[in-house]
Amino acid sequence: MLEYWYKDRRTMLDFRRGPLGPCFDRFAAYLKVSGYRQHRATEILGKCCLFNTYLIDNEITFNKIDPSLIEPFLDDYLASFRTTSSSYCARAINRGMLKKLFSYLVEAEGLKLKKTKPVTTGYSWMLDPYLRYLREECQFCESTIHQSHVRLCAFLEGLEEKVTRKHLKLLRAEGLETYIKQHCKESPDNLRRLAGTLRRFLRFCARQGYTSTDLSGLIPSIPSYRFASLAKGMEDSELQRILNKIPKDTAAGSRDYAVMIMMMAYGVRGKSVAELQLEDICWPRSTIRIRAQKGGKEVVVPLLDAVGEAILGYLHHRPEGPFRKVFLSAKAPFRPLNSCAISRIVRSYMKKAGVKKLRSGSNTLRHSWAIRALAQGSPMKCIADVLGHRCLDTTFIYAKADLKTLRQVVMPWPEGR
Repeated sequence: MLEYWYKDRRTMLDFRRGPLGPCFDRFAAYLKVSGYRQHRATEILGKCCLFNTYLIDNEITFNKIDPSLIEPFLDDYLASFRTTSSSYCARAINRGMLKKLFSYLVEAEGLKLKKTKPVTTGYSWMLDPYLRYLREECQFCESTIHQSHVRLCAFLEGLEEKVTRKHLKLLRAEGLETYIKQHCKESPDNLRRLAGTLRRFLRFCARQGYTSTDLSGLIPSIPSYRFASLAKGMEDSELQRILNKIPKDTAAGSRDYAVMIMMMAYGVRGKSVAELQLEDICWPRSTIRIRAQKGGKEVVVPLLDAVGEAILGYLHHRPEGPFRKVFLSAKAPFRPLNSCAISRIVRSYMKKAGVKKLRSGSNTLRHSWAIRALAQGSPMKCIADVLGHRCLDTTFIYAKADLKTLRQVVMPWPEGR
């Protein structure tokens, strides 16, 4: 299969030697099936061939190949590399190509990698049981557990020697209060989430006997007022400017246009767009199913003509593959988009269109739809149903943006004052 990418016989002979020589034909076939184009595939194969030469020079056999060899190889390969571009990172780009090779070797060639030992820190003895508690008893999702892990690592590293079993048992409120307040003050993270994470962790420590008393009461309360924030949306002219910046004649452009039209038409979350599957669209009945997110409810709405035409336009460009999700990446290997990718798409076109909002992303389109629907006289219950809100109170935040209705209830200003 190397003949598909290369014509020079000497090049193919160079590939077919060394510990990786027997794998390169199959790896080349894998790149072809995955949809890689000529330039990208030959770039990946070329770097992998150089890595194979490094293995030959160092007398490394196939069974001893390990990802830990990537960095020493890059040290040699990039020793004389120079660039004036501030945005080009040669090491990261080449590392990514070699990681594709290792993923293939593990999945298709049976390469067995050494099991890496988990990193042990001075506070692992208390943090690891807590993460298991979140996973097994609280049944938190992995993303929430990861965020808690990151916040707690920053918190525990600041305690330094106080995280040993002996010192933690003797820890008192006076010795911890100052640090907690300072940590909450300086942390760039969302303060409410940080406070909740620390409070839950300290309660767990008290139950397990890691601390002699429950120190969760030291976490300062972060005030929160119902309906204190104002939903931020966009004007219709701004939405049209964004759509005008999308090139609909390309594979990526047709996908992005379908994503934007769907979010503008239904006010769905970015995660709902990412989770949309081919079977969720019922073409005979002209309906589309929006799957439940964040404890909400699933809804089935009419398939609007603009949305249907946009999705059909993308399906003509959509790469073939085993995935049932509608929206896939535009470059090989083709994988389903996630909610972060959807938000990046929205932000990039908002920037191109010169639309500046305090928080750019998929939620801005969601707010815009709800505000527009309310201004056009749609009942609050109907808006809540389309947005997938299980509780009607969640939707009332948009009532503050309905200036037309608010003008009807304003009180007259007293004269003579």
